[in-house]
Amino acid sequence: FNLFGGKVEMELMSKMGYMASTFGNHEFDNGLEGLARMTRYAHFPFLTANYDFSNTPLKGKTRDYLIVKRQTLRIGLFGLGIELDGLVDPTNAKDVRYLDPIEVANTWAARLKHDYKCNLVICLSHLGYRYSDDKISDRILATRTRNIDLIIGGHTHTFMPEPEQIRNLDGQITTINQVGFAGIYLGRLDYLFDRHTGKKTLVTAGRYEVRSQPNFLAV
Repeated sequence: FNLFGGKVEMELMSKMGYMASTFGNHEFDNGLEGLARMTRYAHFPFLTANYDFSNTPLKGKTRDYLIVKRQTLRIGLFGLGIELDGLVDPTNAKDVRYLDPIEVANTWAARLKHDYKCNLVICLSHLGYRYSDDKISDRILATRTRNIDLIIGGHTHTFMPEPEQIRNLDGQITTINQVGFAGIYLGRLDYLFDRHTGKKTLVTAGRYEVRSQPNFLAV
């Protein structure tokens, strides 16, 4: 990153077939203009629903959500980033408006589930798994929202041995998963969908050590 500003990472993620990503605090290390220049090397969208980039060089270069179709299934994804104050130099995030992640999550999850009829709603989160105080985390997000089926998290570099199941505001299950950092592990979750009822079941979940399985391929 220090040599190429993110170009290599963006190109490799594209070659690996990333479907979507979201921003973490270190994406801003080279400032907004530096990040904006790098997005053209990513052949996948960045989902940043709770960052308002309207008055920045990133305007129009990210999306709030993505809908992926797999046969008869519709999978909705949206992204949430962490509060940048205290983590990012203010000059590197000038004019970025941070929106309440709980409010944003409830808005987009409802749209994806009900308006766009998604069978599975996934939040790509860089909020962090949990904290010792009331700072918004994936666990708090799960309990204060509706319609999110799965939260794939980052930021706290948490090596979860297995996903956690948490009841949301409607008493339904939201699954949280995070597999650490540095590409050491690849997480995998398999859902089974009933063709007639649309009911979904998480049937397998695990993590795989990438270094010990160089030929591992997930589709």
